[in-house]
This record gives sequence, C-alpha cells and structure tokens, in this order.
Amino acid sequence: MRNIYIFGVGKGKQALRRCLRDENVVILGYVDNAAEKYTDGVDGLPVVGIKNMLDDYDLIVISVMRYERIEEQLIEEGVDERKIIRFFKMEDAVNPLYWDILNAHSWRIEALVYNYMQSVHYYIGNLKYEAADAIRKGEIHFPKILPPDMAIDKICKEGTSLVRFGDGEFELLKKRARPRFQMVNDKLALRLKEALQSNHNNIIIAIANNYGSLEKYTESTANDIRKYMTERVRQEHMELLDMEREYYDAFLSRPYLMYKDKQNARRRFEQIKKIWANRDVILIEGEFTRMGVGNDLLEQAASVKRILAPTEQAFDKYDEILQAAKKQDNKKLFLIVLGPTATVLAYDLACCGYQAIDIGQVDNEYEWYLRGVEERCSIPYKYVHRINNTDIVRNYKLPDTDSRIYEEQIIYRIE
Repeated sequence: MRNIYIFGVGKGKQALRRCLRDENVVILGYVDNAAEKYTDGVDGLPVVGIKNMLDDYDLIVISVMRYERIEEQLIEEGVDERKIIRFFKMEDAVNPLYWDILNAHSWRIEALVYNYMQSVHYYIGNLKYEAADAIRKGEIHFPKILPPDMAIDKICKEGTSLVRFGDGEFELLKKRARPRFQMVNDKLALRLKEALQSNHNNIIIAIANNYGSLEKYTESTANDIRKYMTERVRQEHMELLDMEREYYDAFLSRPYLMYKDKQNARRRFEQIKKIWANRDVILIEGEFTRMGVGNDLLEQAASVKRILAPTEQAFDKYDEILQAAKKQDNKKLFLIVLGPTATVLAYDLACCGYQAIDIGQVDNEYEWYLRGVEERCSIPYKYVHRINNTDIVRNYKLPDTDSRIYEEQIIYRIE
C-alpha cells in the first residue's frame, strides 16, 4: 500500500483517478498552487500547498498536463525527484515500477492520446510559419538570422563579442520564470532587454532560430520549439526584435543533440574550437560546470584560467562576478557559461573593451557527442541543466590528474 499525493485538481486528475489502482494506494490529498481556493477540499480530500504536505508520502503524481514547470517547482521545494510521477509523460507511463498504483494499459492510452493531441495541436499552430519560411513570399516576416559559421568567422576575424538569447532569456526578460537555475529578477529583465536592443559594432546578438522552418531539427526538438512558440510568445518576440537587423544563430552553442544531421557534428565542433585557438582564456562558469574538464574541448587554447560563480541564481552575485572579471587583462578571451547571467555579463564586458563570448552549454553537447548519445544524459562530474544532477556532481571526485589541473586553473571563487 502506497501513500500518494496528486498534484492538480483540474481535468487531468480525472483521467488519473480513472487509472488509479485504488486497492493499492492511500490518497493523502491533492496538492495545488491555489490550495487556498479549496478550503472545503475536493472529492472529500484536503487540498494543500507544497509546503504543507505530510512527510510520510511515497509518491506525488502530477496530473497537470503541462507538467514541466510543476516538476521543477517540486524539486526546488526539496521533493525527491524519484518520488515524482508525471502522469502525462509517456516515459513514466511505460515504466513498470509504477504499474502497481496505475493501470498500465489505461495509463498508456491516456498518455498516448495526450501526447498525440499535443503534437498535432502545436504542429498545426506552427505550420503556417514553417511553410511560409520555405516559400518566403513576404506575407509573414521573420528575423534575419545568420548561420553559426558566419558568427564564428566574425568572432575570430574581427574580435567581436557574442551575446545569446534563447527561450530562457526571453522569458526572464518578460519576467516569467523558465530556467530553474535563475529566478525572475526585475533588474535582470531590464538588463536583458538593454542588451537585446543594443547596437554596438563589437557585439553580435544571437537569437534562437525558432521562427520558421524546423526541418533541420530532430522531431523531439521541433516539437519542443512548437510548444514554446505560441502566437503570444511569437508576438512578444516580434515586438522586441528589429526586422531590419542581422542576428546570428544562438544555437551555435548546441551543435549536436538537436540536429537530425549528426554526421557534421565533428565539423561544427572544430569550427567552435577556432574561437579560442591560441588564445589565453578566462572561463567564467558555474561551480560544477567544469567546461573542458575530462575532454579535449579547450586543448587548442594557449592557457585556461577559471572564475567560479554559483551554479544557480548567479545574478544575485552579479556585481562581484563583474568586478572579478574586470581585474583581468583585456587581451584575454572570456568564455562565459552562466545561463542568463552570461548574456548580460558578456554584454557588459564587451562594453568595457573585453572580448567576451556567451558560449552556453557547449561542453555538455561535446560530452554527449563523444558518448554518441541521442538524448540528454547525466555527466557524473558536470552540472547538466534539466537533469538536476547537482547532488551527484557535488559528491563526485574528479580523477587526480583532472582535479589537479582544474584546481590550478581556478583564480577566483564567488560563493
């Protein structure tokens, strides 16, 4: 007999209740972010907030259809991710570990129907933009986005800095939380907008190439983009972007996993490595990022030093990070791996006369490429966004050789 909570009191919980094996569970209650609206309970059960859950539960089943943010919220509140079941995620529906509490056949049907309907819904919603991009007759306007090779060429030949905007940066700019490692911050939102709409000869602005054809991406990636690029989000982006401007592709830092064509991944990585070839590099990265540790990604750099910042909520320490960076020689190349904070930091350093590259999680991509995997996986000694492997990384001991070199490279730590 398992003690469970059900997150959500909307229509998703009705589907969940139909699949529940009542003889094997005790429902302790519902969990909801608007628990105060349900003082009389639901279905004869109490409705509580996350902080008011009893400690003796075995599992919490998310009945919310768009479960991703709820899952992140639960983990942020200290819920063990091993206790979380996502009812509408097919990966969980086919996991035999959960079939004692949920009817396997009924559950898989519910998850399959939901995922199919979602795919069709978002595909149809985005279809006119994907088709219009192929036709390019002018009825629908798109931002002009130049390919990664052109950005790399400009960085190497002209010494320009790179500032990147993905969905996380746009969401934080609109004061909506998206990346778990950085919460909404009014100052950060203003600084992101300033950087996006700036116009400096020594700074190139990169945005995610999400607006038209998605043919080159894997189906999983394309579907994720379709889910994000709703009409509202698309309109918000169009209001922020300049249709007369040339942008560059922010997916420069993601050259492997998202593309159908993985045969050219090696060439893409070799292009990226040109950015720091024969340069003295200063990495500004999260505590557990460890870019280039255990692989040859930075092998062509003349030297590597590191400034370590918090893995999460780095913008809270922004002034200290910026001051530490400005103490360094302006002939050195900054590579920054710090989420949305990197966007603002690369912009500010470029304005101060440094060359700074918001390089993103290219190291994770390189590790996945070296492993030959086709979906995200944990890297024992490195933080991986959306894998939530911080505890694993914190307790992992680097091999002696890697550890010695890594520690010698650290010139500043910001707690």
